Amino acid sequence: MSLKASVIVRSYNRLPALLELLEILRNQKNDDFEIVIVEQSTEFVDEDWDKLTAISQEDARVKLLKYEPLGGPKARNEGVIHSSGDILIFVDDDDLPYSNNWVSEHVGAYKKDEYLVGFTGRHIFEGNKKCPYISWMRWFIRKKCMSYNWLKFPYTFAQFDENVGDVEWLHGTNSSIRKEWAVKAGLWDTHVRNQDEHSFAFKLQPLLGERYHLDFKKEPALVRRMDIEGGMDKRKFSFKMEFINQFQYLSKTLYVYRPRLLILFPFQITYIFLKSIKKMF
Repeated sequence: MSLKASVIVRSYNRLPALLELLEILRNQKNDDFEIVIVEQSTEFVDEDWDKLTAISQEDARVKLLKYEPLGGPKARNEGVIHSSGDILIFVDDDDLPYSNNWVSEHVGAYKKDEYLVGFTGRHIFEGNKKCPYISWMRWFIRKKCMSYNWLKFPYTFAQFDENVGDVEWLHGTNSSIRKEWAVKAGLWDTHVRNQDEHSFAFKLQPLLGERYHLDFKKEPALVRRMDIEGGMDKRKFSFKMEFINQFQYLSKTLYVYRPRLLILFPFQITYIFLKSIKKMF
């Protein structure tokens, strides 16, 4: 079975990092894939832009789309709209695939499992593949990886080194999905600023039924780089910004798709406050 992949990269004020990522993507060992770049930079060096445009002109696999800043969800949707692949693979402009088999490992998972709708691959930091979670937590992570707690706030555990089946949501980077299912779910909500993965998950889950599923897989792995400047600076949120971000998730996602959870509002606000404080330390 032949499946074409579209690697979708949203880029914003990180052209040097994007060029590093693009070099690795172009050297992937896969015969049928394209790279769709949704470029929204407002600050860049002309030399970097010239390099990027030259690559897009000489490599037919690279599709360069230039926009004014769209915001995360709309940029993702534009990438999907302009893609031609059966499998959509998402990667942030400051991350790097761990190997040259990254695209093939994404596509191969769908060839092996016709009921696999989408999955998240493992994240590693500083090139260290060692699992950071302590051993007694493994039983808990196997149950909660990429799922939601009773307040419907997400667990992640994206550095786990085991496969986990039937998870509830897909991460924004090193994740993939069959395009037909992304379209069926209505793509990503553009009114959600930072946590569009979750509103998408709430739209997708009712469509899956019994057989179709989302997974977490230890391979393919992706290196997350924490020292890259630019982008939306989501990794440097202050207490105030983190609180606003979490509250927006509560009001724009949870209460839109799970309105019955309004009864849990006092618990959820307390959770947001404690989580925002924890983010500072």
